[in-house]
Order: sequence, then structure tokens, then C-alpha cells
Amino acid sequence: MYLPSMSAVKWDDNFKDMYVRIVSKQGIKMKGLIAVQRKLLELTYTLFKNKVSYDKSYESKKAEQKNSMSAQKA
Repeated sequence: MYLPSMSAVKWDDNFKDMYVRIVSKQGIKMKGLIAVQRKLLELTYTLFKNKVSYDKSYESKKAEQKNSMSAQKA
């Protein structure tokens, strides 16, 4: 899982942000990669279990939907 996590950190902004946050807080790069590996494993299992494909912009869409719902309530 080391090489997939390196690739995810390099090309996916969500994983890159998480990696940078952990490395800046802990100061240990391997901890950041281990966290990305765990996230990748959890994501793989969830996608397989629900039989859906990976959507790179899922988190941003979810945040936009949450913001629009709170704006409608106000």
C-alpha cells in the first residue's frame, strides 16, 4: 500500500491535504502515508461494498449540498 499512497498524495488533492495536515502536525512523513493508506483501504472497502465508482469531487459536492441546505433553512 506504500506506492498507492504515494500516488494518491501526489495526484489527489483530498489525500494531499490530509497528508500535509498530518505531517505539519506530527513532523513524521511516514505517519502521513500510513494515514493515507488506511483511508485508501477504508475507501476501497466502502466502494466495493456499495458497488459505486470513485468520485474525486464527492467531498466538495457534499459540502456544497450541506451549505445550500443550511442557506434554505435560514
